[in-house]
Amino acid sequence: MPSTDEFLHVSLAATLSAEIKRGLWSCGQRLPSVRQLGRTHGVSVTTALAAYRLMEDRRLIEARPQKGFYVCPLPHPLTAPEDLILRAERADESLPPEGMHLLNESPGLVSFGTALCAKDLFPVEALGRSIAATARKHRDLLVDVSFSPGSDALRQSIASHASTWNCQLAPDDLLITNGCVEAFGLCLQAVAKPGDLIVVESPAYYGFLSTIARLGMIALPLSFFPDPASALSEITRVTANRRVGACLVSTSVSNPSGLSMTTKAKQALVDSLDRLGVPLIEDATFSDLHFDAVQRAAKSYDRTGNVLLCSSLTKTLAPGLRIGWVAGGRHQDALVSLKRTMSIGQPLLIQEGVAQYLRTGGYHYHLRQLRKKCQSQVEQTAGLALRDFPAGTQVSMPSGGYLLWVQLPDTVFSMDLYRLALREAITIAPGTLFAPDDRFRHYIRLNCGGELDGTRLDALARLAAIACKLA
Repeated sequence: MPSTDEFLHVSLAATLSAEIKRGLWSCGQRLPSVRQLGRTHGVSVTTALAAYRLMEDRRLIEARPQKGFYVCPLPHPLTAPEDLILRAERADESLPPEGMHLLNESPGLVSFGTALCAKDLFPVEALGRSIAATARKHRDLLVDVSFSPGSDALRQSIASHASTWNCQLAPDDLLITNGCVEAFGLCLQAVAKPGDLIVVESPAYYGFLSTIARLGMIALPLSFFPDPASALSEITRVTANRRVGACLVSTSVSNPSGLSMTTKAKQALVDSLDRLGVPLIEDATFSDLHFDAVQRAAKSYDRTGNVLLCSSLTKTLAPGLRIGWVAGGRHQDALVSLKRTMSIGQPLLIQEGVAQYLRTGGYHYHLRQLRKKCQSQVEQTAGLALRDFPAGTQVSMPSGGYLLWVQLPDTVFSMDLYRLALREAITIAPGTLFAPDDRFRHYIRLNCGGELDGTRLDALARLAAIACKLA
C-alpha cells in the first residue's frame, strides 16, 4: 500500500485546482511560495512542490524561473462550454442550471455522462397524483414552514422501507435532506474537521471528492473491492499517525464501479471502524437497484451509533424532488442542528405528497420494474462496448444500478475521448473525475439509464469509433 504522504500532494493539488476553478485565484496571479504553501496546509516542502508539479502537468499553473508559480490563462471562449460541462459533472448531483442545460437539454446532445435514468422510467403520473391530492387536502402546507428533521409521515415511510435493508429505524432516527449530496456533506461536517483524512473507495463518486475538497479535508482513496480486508488494514495503519475523520463508502452498488460488499465484509467494516473510533458514512443511494433486490446495509450491524446511513429517492423515484435522508446514529442531533442552520428544512407539501405515494405500496412494484429495465440496458450496453470498442477494452459488470465502468486500452485516454466525443454532441464521464489523481485516466463511466433507441445506439457506435481511432 502507498504511504499516506504519497496521497497528500494529490489531495492538495485537487484542493488548489478547485479554488482556481471557483475563481479564488485569478488568471496570472502568483501562487504562494512552496514553503508558504507547506506551512499553510501543514505539509512538507517536498509535498507542496509535488502538488504544484502535478498542477503544472495538468496545465492549470505555470512555473516562471526565479519568480514562482502562476495561474495559467483561462481557456479560449470557444472551449468554455466543454469546461463548463466538466465542472458541472464534477461538482455534485445538483448541477447548476447552465450545466444541466448543456448536458440534458441541448438539441441533439446525447448524454452517457450524468447518472440519471430516462424520465419515462419514473412513476411521474402516480407521484403527481399523490402530490396534487395532498395539495388539495392540505392547502396550509403551502404556507407552513418545514423545520428539520422533516415530515413525520415521510420519515415513518422511509423508516419502514429501511427495514428491507435489515435496519430497524424509528422516524426520530431520520433527517430529511436536499438529496444525498447534502446528506453526506452534513455528515462530514458533523464528524470531521478541515485537514482530516477522509477514506473513500477507489474509484470514488466525484461528489464525494468535491465535497471533501470544499470542506478542506483530504480524500484518501483505498480499494475496497474485491478484498476489503486490505483497505481495513491500511486504515488501521494510517490512524496510528494521522487523524482519520471518517470513512465514506458505498457498500452496495458503488458509483461508478457498481460493485457491492458481501454481508461479511460489511460487518467487518462496521466492527473495525468502531474499534478505531472512525465514523462510517454509508452511502446507500443505489442500494434499491441491486439486481438481487434485497441488500443488507452495513448500518444493520451498528450497535454503537457509529454508522451514519445516507440515501435518497433521487435515483429511483423522482430526481426533481431532491428528497434525501440520513440516519445519523449518535450524531443525529448534530446533523439536525446543522441542517436547520444551513437550510431550515425541505418543502412540506413535497414531503407529505411523497409519503402518501410510499404508503400506497407502489414504490416496491416500481422498483421491481426499474431493476429489470436497468439490468437489461446495462447488459445490452456492455455487450455493445465489448464488441465495438477497441480490442483490450474491459467492462466491470455491476451488481446493480445503471452505470457501467469501462476500462479502455492504455493507448486511449478518457479525457481525449471526452473532448472528441463532445464535438460529436456526445457526453461521457471520464475516469479522471473519480479519483484525486490520474489513476483512472484510461476509464470511462457510461450511463445506461436511457432506452437504447436508434439515437443512443448511433451515439454509442460513434463513441466506439472515436475510441478505436484513438487506439
